Amino acid sequence: MGGAAVQPLGATGSPPIRIEDITFVSWNVHVGSGDVRAFVSDLRKGDLAGGRKVGHYVLLLQEAVRTDGVPALAENAAGAGRIDAHRDAASADILQIARELGLSLVYVPSMRNGGSDADPPEDRGNAILSTLPLSDLVAVELPGERQRRVVIIAHAETVSVGAVHLDALGSGSRRLWVFWTPWLREVQVRSMASRLPDGPLVIGGDLNTWHGRGERAVRFLDRLQDATPVSVDRPGLSLRVLDYLFFRTGKDRRAHYRQVGHRYGSDHSPLVGWVE
Repeated sequence: MGGAAVQPLGATGSPPIRIEDITFVSWNVHVGSGDVRAFVSDLRKGDLAGGRKVGHYVLLLQEAVRTDGVPALAENAAGAGRIDAHRDAASADILQIARELGLSLVYVPSMRNGGSDADPPEDRGNAILSTLPLSDLVAVELPGERQRRVVIIAHAETVSVGAVHLDALGSGSRRLWVFWTPWLREVQVRSMASRLPDGPLVIGGDLNTWHGRGERAVRFLDRLQDATPVSVDRPGLSLRVLDYLFFRTGKDRRAHYRQVGHRYGSDHSPLVGWVE
């Protein structure tokens, strides 16, 4: 499948960045369908952060796609079922997006997008894009049954950040998927806990929690917040919540995040968060 893609962003020599200076985004871009360029343009205008000025930002993306430089499908190798999202393959490539926007990038493929020689060479996984240099990459392969999942964690100058995508379904007829997968998701988040770094931490992800915020995977990650108060602006009843931001920044700070109304071509809405 090929290893991680890392595109560093050179240091600017400016004063140290505070966590309060960074805007955090979690977004499932639906196999590259989300228009990251348009989203970033609106984010930088301040339209998506409740009027808050946006300088530095970190994007924690799920289902990012790599279309350039993907190794040929090896003999007897398996791939996930191909998802043909409505987008141009070249414009969806996460490496190209990072280069165009001048962002530091960490991308780790979780699975190939398609398991046939006839499928275009693509893989998909989590990505972190940032206006700040990214370092200290950690990739954690999660236990699972149906699809390979890899959590990625990196350090962005003053805070560690992570992108997470958990399983939606189990492996088949051996169990009732709806009742089995909440337990599996809890196992997945617990398996990565020992790899999480100390200090300030922001995690964004699509947890696929079809039972909502009451699932044990969410409650486990909530406990990692170290008593940081969090305010959430999410329209509707929020009965089936899939996407989250988690903050561990200490008791002396408050975190906020809001769900953006526009999906920018994805099937998920971006979450935009910050710390005060």
